[in-house]
Amino acid sequence: MRFPSRYAARVAIESLLTEELRSFIGRSGPEVTVYVSAGAVERAADVFRGTREGLALAPGAPVPGFVLAALESDVPRVAPPEPLPKSLLVSNEWHFERPLRLGEALTAQAKVADITERLGGRFGQALYVRTEVEFRDDAGALVARSSMTLMHYDPSGASPAGEEES
Repeated sequence: MRFPSRYAARVAIESLLTEELRSFIGRSGPEVTVYVSAGAVERAADVFRGTREGLALAPGAPVPGFVLAALESDVPRVAPPEPLPKSLLVSNEWHFERPLRLGEALTAQAKVADITERLGGRFGQALYVRTEVEFRDDAGALVARSSMTLMHYDPSGASPAGEEES
C-alpha cells in the first residue's frame, strides 16, 4: 500500500541519539539557592502582566506562580551538545506543591530529564531535550517543578510545505 507523499517519512541515515547524548539523561547541575525576592516578582510581573500594579509585596505573602520563570534564570543548566543547527522551545510546564512566598529561599537544581529523537517530519530530523528544575524549601520539601522541552532540528532535511514527492 502506498501512502500519499505528505505522510512519507524522510529517514536519516544514522541516529543522532548517540551514547554520548544518552549519557546526559539524568545528569544534574549544581544546587543553588534562589530567593523569591521583590525584584524577581516585579521582573516577572513586567513580563507576564505588563504591570506591577496590584502586587502584594509583604514578606511571606504568596506570589503569582509565574515568578518561577524569574527564578529559573538563576539556575545553571546542564547543556548537552547540540548536533543540530536550530532550536525551538516546544513546551514549558510548571507544577506547584504549594504557593511561592515572598522572601523565602529555595534550593534549586536542574537536570536533563530525557532526550528523544524524531526522524523525518516537517522539521526533518530532530532531537527533543527535556530539562527539569526542582525547587525545594529549607526542609527539603518539593515546592515547585518546572520542565522545558527544546527541539533541536536541521531544516535542510525537511520537506517544503505542500511539496509532493513522486
